[in-house]
Amino acid sequence: MRMEGKLATLRPMEVSDAQKFVQLINDEKTKEYLSLVFPMNQFLEEEWIKKNAISHNQVNFSIEAGDNLIGSAGLMGIDWVARSAEYGIAIFDPNYWNKGIGTEVTQMMLRYAFEYLNLNRVWLRVFENNQRAIRVYEKCGFIQEGRMRQARYLKGQYFDVIIMSILADEYWRIKSDYQL
Repeated sequence: MRMEGKLATLRPMEVSDAQKFVQLINDEKTKEYLSLVFPMNQFLEEEWIKKNAISHNQVNFSIEAGDNLIGSAGLMGIDWVARSAEYGIAIFDPNYWNKGIGTEVTQMMLRYAFEYLNLNRVWLRVFENNQRAIRVYEKCGFIQEGRMRQARYLKGQYFDVIIMSILADEYWRIKSDYQL
């Protein structure tokens, strides 16, 4: 499935994306907002893409802006009985931050989760120091439901990890606010 927005396109992730992802993921500025602390190499990234491509509880997309591969978004740990999944997005290329792409991609992913996969709950984890992402999630209808205190360590400092979610009935209520 391919989803087109005004600012970005979501398309199935390909093994050939690994080389660009590795370049972007290993940038120190990007790592600040990711759970990954170890260096990533092309072999590991290719294996991750292959493993998740055959999984029935994970759906991953590559994010393109124009012809540029800039990040990824996905639903992980899909629980088909509880109809729940964890959402993750990363715009690895800082040149594309603060342009509305994260909001548009999150709206497209919620549409996919609720309208195509018939999920009831989408949740996520976000570091408290990532205020830009928190604003995006709130704009898209996510509600803060919990906090894991000092669960993230970065450069000599501990940060809380915030848990946020959106339910299907909340999505359907605010769907008309989306620009898609």
